[in-house]
Amino acid sequence: MFPVLELDGEPFARGMACGRAARTQIGGSVRCYAAMFASCGIDWTTAQQRAAEFRDIIEGCGGGIIEEIEGLAAGSGLKVNEILALNCRTEILPPSFLGMEYAHSDVAKARNAAMGLFDIGECTSVAVAGTRCADGHTRVAQNWDWVGFQRQNVIALRVHRDGWPDYVTLTEAGIVAKIGVNEHGVGVGLNILRATDDREGLGIPVHIFQRMALDCADVKSVVALARSLKFAASSNAILGDPSGHVTSLEYSPSGAVALSPDHGVVAHTNHFCDSRLAERQAPLTQMLTTEPRLQCADRHIADWPDLIDDVHLAILLRDESGDGVATGTDARYGAICRHPDPASPPELRVESIFGVIIDCDERSMVVAPGIPSQVDFELLAL
Repeated sequence: MFPVLELDGEPFARGMACGRAARTQIGGSVRCYAAMFASCGIDWTTAQQRAAEFRDIIEGCGGGIIEEIEGLAAGSGLKVNEILALNCRTEILPPSFLGMEYAHSDVAKARNAAMGLFDIGECTSVAVAGTRCADGHTRVAQNWDWVGFQRQNVIALRVHRDGWPDYVTLTEAGIVAKIGVNEHGVGVGLNILRATDDREGLGIPVHIFQRMALDCADVKSVVALARSLKFAASSNAILGDPSGHVTSLEYSPSGAVALSPDHGVVAHTNHFCDSRLAERQAPLTQMLTTEPRLQCADRHIADWPDLIDDVHLAILLRDESGDGVATGTDARYGAICRHPDPASPPELRVESIFGVIIDCDERSMVVAPGIPSQVDFELLAL
């Protein structure tokens, strides 16, 4: 299992405790994202300057989030703007970034090298209403696919708060939240999306919204919150709660749309499914597997019995077949469980970092802390 940190107290104190306990992993996250930014022509100093522009917006979100970030900086020995850069990494990265070279990339990489920072996605998710589960419990499940280097920097936070819902989240060290479930049973997953109007203005950063979602009482509240906000970049929050309400919440600078389930199930990968938001879909040249992976997930779902359990979800997350991909394409191309491509540079190999199945009713999750087909699922409860 990934390191599990128990956090309580006031927001700054929680952040400081996390910063101290995960100092090594937070430093690893900095190296990872400094390298990614540099590959896009953005050196680490510039990334911090861009992230600083979001500080007032994050402070306005309330919930002690900015105080947590300040605590993370104090505990880890880093600058506040460095922690902000991690939490705003989606907003700093351009719409099509992975493995691409941009103007000034060499210059940015050289600047990072002088600072001791070396160079170095995509996800499949599904939510299932309790009416489709044998035990009546709502599930949210996904693989988190990203650069393999970041697996060593994943941590779990079990957070206890006064006046706000307790929650447990799997996240990258230094980022306040990503995937998790709170004491109300709101399960939250994440798929990155990219739109052509991303980063045209300031707004709520993706990972800050993921934390805000864990402050909500139910899925309806998360959807209402998203519709009230302005976003700086795009993503999809896949959601479930014990009432059986499940949805994929696509959001971007153009707005937020909740996608309805089909027979109690909704699946998502890394492209917009809402027709209006899809009008600003960024080119999928760096997310070539998103459509075949959704096709593969739909094939699994179509074969499910009326009632399923965690075994069915684990089989989906461990899929290496790529079934459902267009004829003539390598079958592994559409696989949900992703192995690193040996043809890619080691520092840019995307793979399934972990798999997770959230039981919203139990306020717990089972986690495969590696490529899901190669490791067992382990319990992580609130």
